[in-house]
Amino acid sequence: MARGLPQKEEEEARKSRLQLAIANDDVDELHNLIREEPKLLDRLSNDPFPNTPLHLAAAAGKTQMAMEIAILKPLFRRKLNSEGDSPMHLALQFEHYQTVRALMTLDHKLIRVRGRCGFTPLHYVAKKEGENELELLAEFLWACKSSIEDLTSRCETAVHVAVQNSNLEAFKVLFSWLKRAYLTEILNWKNEDGHTVLDIVDLKKRNNAECEKLTKISDLLTRIQITDRLVGYFRLNPSGCQDLAEESRPPPGNFSLSRYLRKELTVLEKYLIWFNHQNESARNIILLVATLIATASYQAGLSPPGGYWGDNSSNSPVNSTVVTANSSGIAVEKPHKAGDLIMSGKYLHQFTVLNSLVFMASIITIWSHAIPLLPDTLLVYFLVDIVVAAYFCTATIAFPKSDAATATLIVGFFMGLLSVVLVVPGSLWLNIFTNKLRLRADAIGRHVGNSLESKDRK
Repeated sequence: MARGLPQKEEEEARKSRLQLAIANDDVDELHNLIREEPKLLDRLSNDPFPNTPLHLAAAAGKTQMAMEIAILKPLFRRKLNSEGDSPMHLALQFEHYQTVRALMTLDHKLIRVRGRCGFTPLHYVAKKEGENELELLAEFLWACKSSIEDLTSRCETAVHVAVQNSNLEAFKVLFSWLKRAYLTEILNWKNEDGHTVLDIVDLKKRNNAECEKLTKISDLLTRIQITDRLVGYFRLNPSGCQDLAEESRPPPGNFSLSRYLRKELTVLEKYLIWFNHQNESARNIILLVATLIATASYQAGLSPPGGYWGDNSSNSPVNSTVVTANSSGIAVEKPHKAGDLIMSGKYLHQFTVLNSLVFMASIITIWSHAIPLLPDTLLVYFLVDIVVAAYFCTATIAFPKSDAATATLIVGFFMGLLSVVLVVPGSLWLNIFTNKLRLRADAIGRHVGNSLESKDRK
């Protein structure tokens, strides 16, 4: 007994030293203690629901110590204490957002750890109001897309929680994210009482009819139609609210994820959503038919009716006794060169224009299905462009000399149309893609030391 007492006192002394090291964010002292007692961290975390050293460091906002312990003992990251809180939950409760972001860089799935009543860190920030919490909410969504599907013990998503707390700004972030992530069906999920998000809004409005926030949430929900076949169809804003109709533009300068997600979708983003939700079988059929039409019209452009002259002729119509053109407008024994088109005049112009329109329509159809899959279809996007250019060059190079001016006009018109169809959607998509990369880097790639740029952030 006497021999055990000094050992117990020594263990208590190490525990006190560890607590002091956590308070001072002293990583070196932590390793000194581990060298003295390799099982120190395990000994202090033997309880079924322990308050581990990582819990203490996260609650105190000691980021360096929290990171070191989380690296040494990865199992501590998901441990719940007797209050049902994980280390990230505690860091959120005490508003140590730098520590939260640091832990997120180690394991983004910590966002999905369920604490008391099944609340995840995402549920927690969806409940709280404030710019810092909104920014974290947006970062959580970018870092872990599937976290939006997590349910509390009452079968509530983060959207339900935001509406229950009348948190309009958090709802805007979540609502915009659901549209961009093609997960708007979550708005139809029901909690344990069988209520959807819109049902909750209606119930709360009955008790508080003057609540402006709930009215705006209701307006947002009524602007989207959720069906099995078409997700992303938007009706006009019935309230005429100007801020809801504002066009979405990626924020300049220092990006803010929460401000970006609270803005309305651009026309191109809505287009991408529509095509991404198109039935895959139907999309394959459309692409197959468009490819066949493009092939047929391309072949027709290179092998027009009447074909090409096989020899040169300098016969002058004045000296020739042969009729210069028949009733079909096909030139007969007019001066020509081998390789020139036999068809000429208005029939040649009509054929070329109509065939080119069919060809361009099929190419545009292929492009419209390739844009949502960029950058994976970038090569296809530009290869089709080269094919179109080759088509018009080869289709008009054999025009008779008398039709050269018309050939130039046809090529100029369709190449201009080609440029618009190719460059405009491509540049819009590139702008969105570039900004999304920057936003994602801001959300999950920032360094802990400079993750909080403004003084008012915690």
